[in-house]
Amino acid sequence: MIMDGPWLAWLYQYGIGGAVFFSSLFVAFRSGAVGWHSSKNRILVVSLVLGLLLFAAIHAVWIFMLQG
Repeated sequence: MIMDGPWLAWLYQYGIGGAVFFSSLFVAFRSGAVGWHSSKNRILVVSLVLGLLLFAAIHAVWIFMLQG
């Protein structure tokens, strides 16, 4: 796998975007807006994290398949 255009864009998108995503989750937990005490909050946070990871994985597979 050569780290050129699409892969650098993928790393930037999910590296910087993931850092912003997880830091905003951290702020939400620290401020008390989200907590583990509610099952709805747990489901929301887990689904957001899994959704990000699944989307990044599908995007990586798509790039890999297109590059042959």
